[in-house]
Amino acid sequence: MDLVKPDYAGGSILNLSVSIGSFLGVKSQYAGLRDDLDRIQGRRILLMLIDGLGYVHLKQYCGECEEAKWLGEVHELTTVFPSVTSTVLTTLSMGVPPGVHSVLGTVMYVKETGGLVNTLTMGPMPEGKRNGLKDAGYDPRVIFYGGSTIFEEAKANGYQSVVILPKGLSGGLSDLIYRGAEIKEYISVYDALVLASRAVEGNSLVYVYIPLLDSVQHEYGPGSMEYRVALIELLNSLGRLIRHLPQSTTVVITADHGQVQVMQGDAVNLRIITRLMDSLSIAPYGEPRALQLKLGDRSLEGEVREVLSAIGKPLLIYNASEINELLGGVTGNTASRMGDVWAIPTDSTVLIYLYKLNDDKVMKFKGHHAGLLADEMKIPLSIINL
Repeated sequence: MDLVKPDYAGGSILNLSVSIGSFLGVKSQYAGLRDDLDRIQGRRILLMLIDGLGYVHLKQYCGECEEAKWLGEVHELTTVFPSVTSTVLTTLSMGVPPGVHSVLGTVMYVKETGGLVNTLTMGPMPEGKRNGLKDAGYDPRVIFYGGSTIFEEAKANGYQSVVILPKGLSGGLSDLIYRGAEIKEYISVYDALVLASRAVEGNSLVYVYIPLLDSVQHEYGPGSMEYRVALIELLNSLGRLIRHLPQSTTVVITADHGQVQVMQGDAVNLRIITRLMDSLSIAPYGEPRALQLKLGDRSLEGEVREVLSAIGKPLLIYNASEINELLGGVTGNTASRMGDVWAIPTDSTVLIYLYKLNDDKVMKFKGHHAGLLADEMKIPLSIINL
């Protein structure tokens, strides 16, 4: 299978963030989109982030379908690595690469707490209680990244932003990455679109996050009929919204990642690999397709590489210094949190550590992401100037 690295030089979601920030007067040390991609021309931006809308499957299922024609020309971007929601959304809102903001997966090691943290809920594992870090007196801005969001910097320049999220997603990671924006919550895609159509009238940036397609793929897989139906129906709904937006609006459609179809037998249960577990100082973390391992001693790297190779699955195995380029460069703060060894499957394998012995639902997912395959790394970019 083809491997795809992040194109941080001008063709990734990091660069899209920089271009949107530039529209709002935000300066950055990072490059914006390349000239052939950066086509923002309106007086306001409606940014729609469709979780799980991979470029490969969009073109495969809807390359010629009527429901997608309103998208116009769909360009190919890369997401960041790891290609997982918490990492990508933080990059999009902060305008910096993963190696700078330190959110390198759904589960991360946080040395201050002495354990692992769910970055979506900002709660200690295994429960991952929403806002658990804050309840214990920790500030996620100190733990992860204390820089400004693009919304805060835009506000300082006189530009107002609204972020529209599913009900229940405020708090947690949202408190870190949406500072400076007004938050509105929705209960269905339909009221999200109504909220968006109203919000564009009085704001310079309206950002809508829609996780529907990601959920469907985890349950049924990206190759399923269930996903194809959900994709077409969502495109239909979005297309109807676009027709009623005011002139001088630029609509930006993109995604955080795609997904890889996972088959029976692809899941590896790390708990039963005693030799691996005995070499670690803490449970495996990160993602099943971008696994991070903290060694009990750095001298154990060779041992761990040998154990991972013995699993019999095709894996890229990197140490911390070898992974830097994929993360866009690494700060000292990030280096203290990331794994000493990383394992990235190059087929549909998933490396799973169950944090709860009575909860194995992740073992049953038929769609996964976070790795470097084209299906998960390539994302669409459609820019429509009304």
